[in-house]
Amino acid sequence: MPQPHQTMAAVTPDGVTVKGLDLVDDLIGAVPFTDMVHLEITGHLPAPGARAALDAVLVALTEHGTTATAVAVRLTDLGAPGALQGAVAAGLLGAGDRFLGALDGAARLLQEWPDDAEPDAHARRLAEEARSRRDRLPGLGHPVHTEGDPRTARLFAVADAAGLDPAPRERFLLLQHHAERAANRTLPVNVDGASAVLLTAAGIPWQVCRGIALVARAAGLVGHLWDEHRAPAAQAMLDAADAAAPYRAPEATK
Repeated sequence: MPQPHQTMAAVTPDGVTVKGLDLVDDLIGAVPFTDMVHLEITGHLPAPGARAALDAVLVALTEHGTTATAVAVRLTDLGAPGALQGAVAAGLLGAGDRFLGALDGAARLLQEWPDDAEPDAHARRLAEEARSRRDRLPGLGHPVHTEGDPRTARLFAVADAAGLDPAPRERFLLLQHHAERAANRTLPVNVDGASAVLLTAAGIPWQVCRGIALVARAAGLVGHLWDEHRAPAAQAMLDAADAAAPYRAPEATK
């Protein structure tokens, strides 16, 4: 039976209530930010295993060097200095299917897995269908970590220590196996795939998994923005790009 909708928050002259908990008495100084994220999404504070999973994913997705999202932040700040919110927003808007967005696609595969499906046969069918579309299953492969994403093993170790349900990982490893057979090459489980495994085991709906990535990356982008102010790099990026392919204004028409 569907549960009645729970009001997100209530604000009165005397205080703030969030999902039935008093913000001042029950939450501020009493729970970590990870618990607050879980509360906002699910309506309740997490069990220890879910907290460990969500916390590990948030940490893993905060930073990954000079990605497209980080470059967008730095270049936006170069063009519109002082507009912190605009620069961070520009970076977050770049979180699509190629960068960060594969997380929700991978989680969807796991969470829409039919209960009555034979696991190996279902995984093989998904891999073959993706191959026929000349597509790749989300959460597999990485342009830099070609022999294996180092974050994946650590995230899986967290899942083991937290006692999370092993079924999502077992299913994703079946997907990896059949995807590699179909492509005839190595496709390691990347951080998006591993994060999808942990979030699924923690009960986070796939529809908001990309949002978890955005929460994590927002913190990293603020860090990149401040780093840009202390050690500017955006102009050098533009200079290097112009040196490689100099801009030439179109000739005026007569």
